Amino acid sequence: MTRFISCNAIINGVVGDAIILGKTEIADGTIIEGNVIIGHPIERKMKIIRAVGEFSLEESSKVSNGVRIGRECIIRSGTVIYEDAVIGSHVRTGHNVLIREGSTIGDNSLIGTGVILDGTVRIGNDVKIQSNVYLPHLTVIEDDVFIAPNVCFTNDPYPPSGRLIGVKVEDEAIICANATILPGIHIGRRAVIGAGSVVTKDVPDNTVVFGNPARSRMTREEYDRRRRKWQIAKDF
Repeated sequence: MTRFISCNAIINGVVGDAIILGKTEIADGTIIEGNVIIGHPIERKMKIIRAVGEFSLEESSKVSNGVRIGRECIIRSGTVIYEDAVIGSHVRTGHNVLIREGSTIGDNSLIGTGVILDGTVRIGNDVKIQSNVYLPHLTVIEDDVFIAPNVCFTNDPYPPSGRLIGVKVEDEAIICANATILPGIHIGRRAVIGAGSVVTKDVPDNTVVFGNPARSRMTREEYDRRRRKWQIAKDF
């Protein structure tokens, strides 16, 4: 990848062979690895660039609003972050992450390899999202949430309808591997979604659900009791 740094960018971190577009701001201690694009213009702007002349990084940089990235982040290789995204401090991404325009990520959050924030998505503080999770436009993840690999959130009840409604996940919820969350679902505070579940209804606070369709199975207190027992058990 050709290294390109916008003349309008404010860079206080360490940047490898990356492309930094527009009025991007990168705070102290942040590391941007190679083969990263930050400040990618939205599709409408790209079409205008192509219509009026030959595509270039200079022209893309002129139209990009840039990205804001906080202190001591690590943005790993292959990541693409679109303009108007805001990333807090101490955020780490895996490789090949896509973060679309207008998305926000809070402090101390982890975005795993291959994760896609496909539209305006809001991620809170201290969130852990593991590899290959898909979060479409209008998804909201609040603080201290854990999302295991290959979870799929959705936003269109009758695709492709074009009428979208996002999923909301409240604080301290846990969503286990390969779960699918249908559009508009509200997952309550400290709720747990079991592996492979298909969630078709709202999940109350402190409730553990699993199955297809997911049904209530136990309380969060019982789940935590079983987890503690597992954690202290001797090896097989």
